[in-house]
Amino acid sequence: MFEKLREKIETYRLYSSMTDLVPVARRYFVIGYFDGALTVLGLIMGAHLSGKATPEVILSAGVATAIALGISSGWGAYEAERVEQAAMKHERDRAMLKNVGGIIERAHRFAILVSSMVHAVSPVVASLIPLVFYAFLPVNEAFPFAIATCLIQLFVVGAFMGKVSKTNVLASGIRLVLAGIVTLLVVMILSPSHLM
Repeated sequence: MFEKLREKIETYRLYSSMTDLVPVARRYFVIGYFDGALTVLGLIMGAHLSGKATPEVILSAGVATAIALGISSGWGAYEAERVEQAAMKHERDRAMLKNVGGIIERAHRFAILVSSMVHAVSPVVASLIPLVFYAFLPVNEAFPFAIATCLIQLFVVGAFMGKVSKTNVLASGIRLVLAGIVTLLVVMILSPSHLM
């Protein structure tokens, strides 16, 4: 059993190196997580500005938004990667002067599936984490924890990007937190609740 598992892992490593999967999946993870955190941040702020925020409303809208974002991200990544991986395979075919199927075909299919799954799951996770507070706390007590959690998630993803790119981790984290603060300000300024 362990031998088969080891063989599978080795095969997936080979597929990954053949398709340059790790940087692609990493990009999809960062983009998806960033989208999820910012989207739920805007949703939470908008709900509170309406004056009608309840845990039930925020949880219901938040979970629905997370699911929709996950489907959108995953589907979009699947379609984009299907095209990109087909182009990569076509280049290999041209270089080899024949249709290279077999392991190369399987490697490209694997890359498409992994990339789209990463992009589908990452925004859902980022969206759901801040919503947990609304399941256990009254709405006004949950609010600061949820906002802080969104900003912390943005900082962690930014710091991760800084670590990967070997640049200033703190500056990278702060840059993404700034995106969260800008989102909060824009939502506060443009919220239709000012007109009601």
